[in-house]
Formats: sequence, structure tokens, C-alpha cells
Amino acid sequence: MNLQQEQELVLKAQAGDREALGALWDAFTPKLFGYLINTTRDKTLAEDLLQSTWLKAISALPQFKSRGVSLSAWLFAIARNECRQYWRKSSREETFNPAQHDREVGNNQQDDNLLVGQILSKLSFDDREIIRLRYIADLSVNDIAKVLNINFVAVRVRLHRAIARARQALI
Repeated sequence: MNLQQEQELVLKAQAGDREALGALWDAFTPKLFGYLINTTRDKTLAEDLLQSTWLKAISALPQFKSRGVSLSAWLFAIARNECRQYWRKSSREETFNPAQHDREVGNNQQDDNLLVGQILSKLSFDDREIIRLRYIADLSVNDIAKVLNINFVAVRVRLHRAIARARQALI
């Protein structure tokens, strides 16, 4: 979906068109859910955070004004804040479970996912976040800049450095 189509759907949804809201839901939910699952490593928690993200987004949608920010960047900013709020409330860390992480995997996709997870675990929170936003959420550099509230040049530099550190983690 391009930016113009997105803006048209947003305007219709703001006017109360449920089909437009459904189209937005269908377009963004898979990437949001993938981002949340990768971030939380818990399907149930990711589902809860996805629902709270959409609840806040739908509640605030009538006041949403693009101002150069795409709806997807706005949604991912809400999802990111929902994760942070959850972690603040729970203030817990997930302990390493060897039985869960060292189990046999059946196919190459699972092997690849496990390898990506292991590499991401060796990176800092900021590096993991920028890699998730770019490659899992599939946001543009400009959208990431808006989500993180930094300059797009800083995003490119941070992303380049995060990928370099990820390559080092492979060695």
C-alpha cells in the first residue's frame, strides 16, 4: 500500500468507514504482530500487545494527522511504547531456558529463525530494535526515524553499525 492509498483509507476510517479501518487492520497487523513476537518472544503476550496497540490507535485515530508521518510509523511507535510500558510494569527479565532454546528443530526456516534470534540476543537493545524495525517490521528509514524520534541520517548510521555488530556476532 502506498502513502496516498494509506491516507485515503485513514480519512475514510476517521469518517467512520469500518471497511477502511478493516483494510488498514489487514494491511498492518501481520507486520505489527511479527515485530511484537520477535520483540517479546511470547505469542500470547504479542497478541495482547497487538490488541492494546490497535485499541489505542483506533481511539486516537480521529485525531491522527499525517504531518509527514505514515500510519505504519505511528502504529509501530504505539506498539513500541506498549512493549516498554509492559516491561516497566512487569520489571522482569526472562531467564534463559536451555530446554526451550536447545531443542531440535525440524526445518531450515526454524534453524534460520533460531540463528537470527541468537545473533539478536548478542546485540544491545538499541541494535535489536533498529534491526527489528527495518527488517521485521519492514519500515523505511524515514519511518524508523519518526518512530525513534531521531534524524534519518542517524538511523542509517545506527543501522549500519548494528548490522556490522551482528556480523561480528556470527564470527
